[in-house]
Amino acid sequence: MSQDIDDVFDFLARIGSDEELREALNLLETAEEVAQLAKERGHRVSAATLLELFERCQEAPRARLGLMDEKLIRVFLQRDKLR
Repeated sequence: MSQDIDDVFDFLARIGSDEELREALNLLETAEEVAQLAKERGHRVSAATLLELFERCQEAPRARLGLMDEKLIRVFLQRDKLR
């Protein structure tokens, strides 16, 4: 797993408490878009790491519009086994 795994989980931890972030995520469909949003918010999150996490969690590499937050929350909830 790449070095940015802790930052990925720090970013994902904010989803539950940051309504603005959650709304922004739900406008996105790809890992690349999520990585860009994370970068804009000061986190080192690579699309490659997100895709690897999606695969390990048996999540599709894309999300339908309005569902990215749920996909990322499911990944976050599995963080202990993914580290």
